[in-house]
Amino acid sequence: MNVQIEHQKAINDAYQRQIETLRTEKTSLQSNISFFGCGKCLTHWIFYNSSCYFFSYLESHKVKKNWPDSRADCVSRGADLVVIDNQEEQKFVSHTIENMKGGPNMWEDAFWVGLTDSKAEGTWVWINNVTEVEQRYWRDGEPNNSGHKGEDCGAVLPSSSNPWKTRNDSPCEFKIHWTCEMPSK
Repeated sequence: MNVQIEHQKAINDAYQRQIETLRTEKTSLQSNISFFGCGKCLTHWIFYNSSCYFFSYLESHKVKKNWPDSRADCVSRGADLVVIDNQEEQKFVSHTIENMKGGPNMWEDAFWVGLTDSKAEGTWVWINNVTEVEQRYWRDGEPNNSGHKGEDCGAVLPSSSNPWKTRNDSPCEFKIHWTCEMPSK
């Protein structure tokens, strides 16, 4: 009986190693797809990890919108505001906006994302109805609803010192750039 248990454990361990190998291979293949541009995205959109991203700055660095109008613009393009749901996507968005900065203050380089606490103050929810649980991505001291009557919309700001701490709460009526996301074709 002990021999059979040990044999089953060995089989299980082998399967676990295979799963990890396949996960690593999947990540590598997804990176290669992105590198070779196999995904099909519209003009002014960037392919990354099976999705297409629109950074409004690339179309016009002068046009800025409030959060509701930014979301409406994304929807009119067949997309929605970006939902950042993993570390790789956080790093991709952070690095992409970092390369677009150039304004005199941080809000000149900010981008709306699909994150809001408009339904319940302090409960941040992505537009796909997933509650934000990753506090580590917020800038130090954020979200804070500070100095304004309602900072209910989420934005990302460039941070050359820390690409993990880029999220900030902001009044939804601020006019800044925005980021849309949709599946690639």
